[in-house]
Amino acid sequence: MPAILGGNPFWPRGAPARLMPRNEIADEMARSLQGDQWAVYEGGEHAGLREDLAQRFPGRRPILTSSGTVAIELALRAAGVGPGDEVLLAAYDFEANFKNVLAVGAFPVLVDVVPECWTIDPLGLDAADSPRVTALIASHLHGQTPDWLRLRDWCQAREVVLIEDACQSPARYALRELLGAEINGESALENFVGEQPVGEIVAFSFGGSKPISAGRGGALLLSTERQEARLRLYTQRGNEAYPLSELQALVVRPQWKFLAAHDRYRGQQAMTIEMAWDELRGQRHVTSDRHNERSLVSLYKLGLWYEPEFWGGLSRGRLVAAAQAEGLPLAEGYSALHETHSSKRYRCAGDLVHASAAGRNVLQLHHTALSGSEQTTREVVAILLKLKEHADQLQSD
Repeated sequence: MPAILGGNPFWPRGAPARLMPRNEIADEMARSLQGDQWAVYEGGEHAGLREDLAQRFPGRRPILTSSGTVAIELALRAAGVGPGDEVLLAAYDFEANFKNVLAVGAFPVLVDVVPECWTIDPLGLDAADSPRVTALIASHLHGQTPDWLRLRDWCQAREVVLIEDACQSPARYALRELLGAEINGESALENFVGEQPVGEIVAFSFGGSKPISAGRGGALLLSTERQEARLRLYTQRGNEAYPLSELQALVVRPQWKFLAAHDRYRGQQAMTIEMAWDELRGQRHVTSDRHNERSLVSLYKLGLWYEPEFWGGLSRGRLVAAAQAEGLPLAEGYSALHETHSSKRYRCAGDLVHASAAGRNVLQLHHTALSGSEQTTREVVAILLKLKEHADQLQSD
């Protein structure tokens, strides 16, 4: 029986621990604690992380921030967005992006997402355009990445600043590196070549549940001296107003080295889960990267498309509650932005039917469920099958 109906939970202790280079982080922390450099405003680790980012992303100007949410707000300010301007973003997106547009005095313009996906649809941009549009925020989300080349071309043709929200997907980007991570007792030594960002401004997050985590924190990659000057004018108030601490920088730096290998492993486990998801009476899902299979997409949360009719009418909320009772870190997706905010606070392009569908149908599986052994992945599938077999009882209880 499912645990929510009185049975024993499949994972009574919850999901496996996240993939993280704990020994390397512990060594760095022990070294730092021998002195007091960890307690300064900005020391060697802070400068070192900025230099790491500058080397990984040639030509960019790295700025460290207190969170990914703040990074998006500061990206808008660096782009010169302010009162009277409009900013395009997907109608299905993290709510903070909507609120950050309001925070700088601008007006959100909501664009539909790709059908049965959850990333902004470039085909909807023309209908959303106006002389007041100055920026576009596009997010890597739930293992998908937007069609960046189309977005870039559209923005460049109109002198609109493309802001790339990579808070969920830092592993898409890396220079050629030698990776020596060990995952579940097996070497992951490899040479990896990643891609460079397309967005004129790029935001990262080091939040508490992210693939790279310091509990809090984030970073920006700027493109021009003018953007940097705008940002410094706003953030420098005797000291840095939105800082990343020296200790947070110390924790973040070792994680970059292992991230690509960790994320590749998570991607392999996700493929097994997606294949099983397909077999649940024809349930449809979207592959991790619909637009460009060669691109590495971080799996912060694996998105799955849920349709209740394939589960005997079981509601998404009830399925999520049952999964969490089993110890599986499954959650509902975001609510569509146009359905949770007053229409006076935004302009929309079209009827946004696909964003509404995403708001009803998306599930998110946290990356810890993809971080264990292959046996762990089989157990994820077993939990889903267990719930499917008891869907009628779950619905009627």
